[in-house]
Amino acid sequence: MISTNFIWVALVVAVLGSLFYVKDTLAGITRPNRVTFFLWGVAPLVSYFAQRSAHGGEQILYTLVVALTPFAIVAASFMNKKAYWAITKFDVACGALSALALIMLLATHNGQLALVLSIIADLAAGLPTVLKSYKYPETETALAYAAEVVSSLIVLLTIQHWVFVDYSFVAYILFMNVLFTTLLIFPRPKTIARARRNTG
Repeated sequence: MISTNFIWVALVVAVLGSLFYVKDTLAGITRPNRVTFFLWGVAPLVSYFAQRSAHGGEQILYTLVVALTPFAIVAASFMNKKAYWAITKFDVACGALSALALIMLLATHNGQLALVLSIIADLAAGLPTVLKSYKYPETETALAYAAEVVSSLIVLLTIQHWVFVDYSFVAYILFMNVLFTTLLIFPRPKTIARARRNTG
């Protein structure tokens, strides 16, 4: 394990990754799914308060940063008409499932159950972007997700006592960002061909 002071390094890396995403969104290169990113802000924010009420360690600061940066991305998507992804019925269904988990989360007074529900809410919110990353990787910013892999890994390495309240959400974030990074760095042949046609 490493010193908890490295949490600050992890926070800087996470913010830098989000700034890359915001920059590409403002340029119209990246087109975020607003349903995903809005709920990606709400779910971790609730997780942060759940971790805080359960007396989590310094690692909960990472959850707070993960909660705040998606709102900046949503705001950036409104500043460029090309910088958004059209919402589908699947997005709405995933958003509704995420919202249901959040409602259940707010109704519970059990900190650990709240964390589980927040992870479910975050996962449901992320499914549209998982699908989009698989089908249209050119509409995402791989560097932003790779930065989150590094930052979440650093946070996990700072954990001195492995209690659920400290590691659960960070471990989930690591898993999701490894998934996104893999999908975006190693796109399928069809998506490569489509990208070449669009640029050619």
